[in-house]
Amino acid sequence: MVHLYMKQAYVSLQNRIIVKDEAGKDIFLIIGKWGRIGDGLSLYAMDGTLLVEVKQTVLSVFPKFNIYVAGDKVASISKQPGIKGPYFKVNQLNWIVKGDFYNHHYTVQHRLQTIMQMEKAYLPFGDFYALSITHSQDIPICLCIAVIVDHLTLTRLPAKAKRKSYLPI
Repeated sequence: MVHLYMKQAYVSLQNRIIVKDEAGKDIFLIIGKWGRIGDGLSLYAMDGTLLVEVKQTVLSVFPKFNIYVAGDKVASISKQPGIKGPYFKVNQLNWIVKGDFYNHHYTVQHRLQTIMQMEKAYLPFGDFYALSITHSQDIPICLCIAVIVDHLTLTRLPAKAKRKSYLPI
């Protein structure tokens, strides 16, 4: 089991995201943006090696992203409506992402096997997302999934209070 951490504020701002290991060492860098078709993310090792690219292909309430490793499409992730709330499907890998997205606690599973767990961690030096990934070969794709799911499940702007308008009598 590998434990990694991403600072929540950086994920929320669509800024550069540095992923750290348990010792606090910088391991990965994620950069990118979303909001338009063709936008996406790139995951790099700290030596500058490109590991994963993610491109947005559908822009809607239920968007879709394609995941590429070494230029080859290995999977796509899409948000799905569900009875108990949304969930995510990672096609080609047959992974399902489900849980309490709004409280930042969810799992990625392949059948009954857990691939990754993510939850919010409150540490003395800030709020982080703590990721526990079962197999090291899944780390790059799991990191991209974590950023996408965070982005698609959070409402970043405060809800506006509904105003009642009354017509004069």
